[in-house]
Amino acid sequence: MNESIRIVVQHYDTSNSKILSQEVLREDKIKKPQNLKEVGYLHLEQIDLLSKIQDFKISHQIKLLNNDKTCPKCAGKVRNQGRYKSKVHTIFTDHEVDIKRISCTCNCNLPYTIEGIFGSKTHPDLLKRQVELGSQQSYEKTAKELNYNSLAKRSINNHSNVHKAVKKIADILEKDKLGTVKISHIPAQQLVINIDGGHVKSRGDNRSFEAMVASVYRPENIKVIDRSHKMIVNKTTVASAKNDEQTTMKALFKNACKVQGMNESTEVVCLADGADNCWSIANSIKNDCGKMLYVLDWFHIGMKFKNNATAVADEDKDLYDKAKWHLWHGAADKSINKLESLYQKAPDDKCQKKLKKLMGYISNNRAHIVNYEKRMNNNLPYTSNIAESTVNNLINTRQKNKQRMTWSRDGSHNVLQIRSSIYSQTWDKDWREVEQSIYKNVA
Repeated sequence: MNESIRIVVQHYDTSNSKILSQEVLREDKIKKPQNLKEVGYLHLEQIDLLSKIQDFKISHQIKLLNNDKTCPKCAGKVRNQGRYKSKVHTIFTDHEVDIKRISCTCNCNLPYTIEGIFGSKTHPDLLKRQVELGSQQSYEKTAKELNYNSLAKRSINNHSNVHKAVKKIADILEKDKLGTVKISHIPAQQLVINIDGGHVKSRGDNRSFEAMVASVYRPENIKVIDRSHKMIVNKTTVASAKNDEQTTMKALFKNACKVQGMNESTEVVCLADGADNCWSIANSIKNDCGKMLYVLDWFHIGMKFKNNATAVADEDKDLYDKAKWHLWHGAADKSINKLESLYQKAPDDKCQKKLKKLMGYISNNRAHIVNYEKRMNNNLPYTSNIAESTVNNLINTRQKNKQRMTWSRDGSHNVLQIRSSIYSQTWDKDWREVEQSIYKNVA
C-alpha cells in the first residue's frame, strides 16, 4: 500500500463549516526512514511550511483589514485610492501584503502600511528576541543566530536593525524607569543598596569610561540557600553609562529605591567600594529617606588585601593578616599602624607603592569603616558579596571579559537598560509596557 501525507490549510465559515477556500501546502510519501535525518521534516522544510501557513492566514486577515467601508476616525464614507505593498516580519518569516489605501470626505490621513496601521512592521515576538539576544551578545552574532533559525539572510535581522531595536527599547525602558513610580504599598523599614562601577573600553581611543550600577533590595528578601550561599529573591537594579555627571543614574537610582518601598522613614544601608562617585549616588537620596548608613563594603576590602598580598614577605604575612583583622573589628587606625610597619620593611619601591595605596584607601574611607564582625553576628548587612555579581552580569559579560569590542557611552547605556531589566527579573512586565508604547490596536 502506498501511503502519503497531505497538509491542507482551510478557510471556513464557523457557523456552517462551509469551506471558503483551501490550499494544499505539502504532499509527502510515507517511507520507512533509513536514518534519523529522514524522520519528520528538515529544518528548511519546517520553515517553508510555516511560511506558507503564515501567508495563508495573513492574506485572509488583510482582506478583513481592507474591507472597511467607513473611516475608522470619523465614520465617514471612504474612497479607494489604490493598493500599496507593505512588508511584515514575523519571528521566522517575512511577508509582503497589499494594503488598500483609502481616503474620506473629512480628509483623514489614514495609514496604508503595516507599520502605519500597527505601529511597527516587526512582530513583537521578533523584536523582543532581537533585543534579548542583542543585550547578551554582539549584534553581529545576534543577526547570525536569528538568520540561522530562519535559514535565510533576512535584512530585518542585520547588525544595523538589531542595534536600532536595542536603542529603541532602551529609550522606552529608560523613560518608563524615570517616570512616575508606583511606590510599594508596603513601606520598607530598611533598604540595602549596593553601588559599584565597571570600566568599559571607549570607542575611538585607548581610554575607558565607567558605567555605574546600583541594586536595591529589602533585607528580608535575602534567602539562605545553604550554609555557604544566599540569594536576593527581589531586587531592583539600575545602571547608566551616560556622561551627564550621574544625573540619569541618580534619577534611576532614586526611583529604584521607591519601587522597593523607600519613604521618609526608611533606613538605608549603602554598601560601596569607597569611590567618590558611589557615595555621590548614595547621597542623592539622603533627603528622601529617614536615615543613611554608609559602609565601606567588606567584599572590596577583602579584595584589596588579597590583591596587595604580594607586597609582603612571607615572614610578615601574620602582621599583614593582623592589619586585616583590626579592620574587621572596625579599628582603622590600628590597621594603618600595622601597614605602616610593613611599609618600612618593604623590600622595594613597588611593594611600598602597593602598601601606601592600601593605607590611603583605608584612610580615605575611615568614616565608613564599621565593626564588621559585630554586624555579621547581629545579621546586619556589611558586604555586597551576595550581589557582587551584578557588575559582572550587567557590564563585564557583555562589554568586557573576552569581548574585544569598543563602545560608545550611548551604546553601552542602551545595552545596560535591557540587561538591568532582565537582571531585576522585571523584563516580562517591562516588555508589556514596551508593547503598549510601540504597537497600536486597530478599531
